[in-house]
Amino acid sequence: MAIAAAFSLNVAGANAAVDQPAAVAPEADDPAKFFLFHLDGVSADIARGDLVYCIGQAKLILSMRDRTGGGGGLLGALLNARMAEIDRFRMRNASMRKCMGLHGYARYKVPQTEWKTMLKEGDIVLDNKGAVDPEVIDRMAAFASGPTPAGERLDP
Repeated sequence: MAIAAAFSLNVAGANAAVDQPAAVAPEADDPAKFFLFHLDGVSADIARGDLVYCIGQAKLILSMRDRTGGGGGLLGALLNARMAEIDRFRMRNASMRKCMGLHGYARYKVPQTEWKTMLKEGDIVLDNKGAVDPEVIDRMAAFASGPTPAGERLDP
């Protein structure tokens, strides 16, 4: 009896979730992901040096998932690897926010399409070989040292 009641409760809850309007994808223009740094009066060379330093601090970050064994077979290992990638990305972004904030930079929200064009898709810190991408650094330094962005200024 209790199992049937729990099942009917779960089905009712699932139907209630379906009846609600669809929410916007959490990644769309996410200020925790789509942002760049800016500091009034800084030169492009200083901004480049600050970016390279902070990237050097952030790129060594690993997820705890990187250190755990792959339980659950192949599917479990694949899911764990994807979750570790997401963890690393979020922790690197948090490290960059902290480091650049300590240097005095403010964060500005950037639309997702502009962000992807400027920084390439994927990890903003590293290229595919795990090295700092000089083209991306140059574009980030130009943004950081350029005129005050029109986008929304975000909390550190």
